[in-house]
Amino acid sequence: MNTEMNIKFNDDKSITINDVRYIPDFWGEAKASAEPEKRHTGIEEPERGDSIYYVDGDGILETYDYSSGEFENEYLRGRVTTDEQLCSDRDRAAQIRFALEKYAAEHNAKPLDWTDDNSWKYRIAYNSNTKMLEAYSCIFYKHDTVYFDSAKTAKNAIEAVGEEDVLWLHRDYQPYLNAFKMD
Repeated sequence: MNTEMNIKFNDDKSITINDVRYIPDFWGEAKASAEPEKRHTGIEEPERGDSIYYVDGDGILETYDYSSGEFENEYLRGRVTTDEQLCSDRDRAAQIRFALEKYAAEHNAKPLDWTDDNSWKYRIAYNSNTKMLEAYSCIFYKHDTVYFDSAKTAKNAIEAVGEEDVLWLHRDYQPYLNAFKMD
């Protein structure tokens, strides 16, 4: 019989064995908690009474107490987060992406044809080796990003939208907090 035991030594001097946390009490005896620690991602489903953050139509960051009935649709549509900075970052990312989409719509010579295997498309990406934004070509694979009809159009979009903002979007922006960091 093969068995496996996963043991984690936590910073608070407790240990976690196979997702069951043993916490020493005052006298040094261990008690078990079958409740695994909740990850704080900023996009986890809030519980009633949790603070949630939302950017309104005027760009003002609002905070509310979550009540599932009132905000459930807003949460499901991805419009609220449980982290203030993440909410601001998501709003900034949406504005930068919109500016890139607008530039592509106004400057691409024609609509891109994803059924044509001979039609090159270009996307902006951050190259961690060169530490620069670059225009990458592709034919077959469509990622969730903005595409341009040429490398020149992509590079011009970076300049028009602002290199600092586009760099932030492609290098620094995280659409959720560290999912592996425990509270």
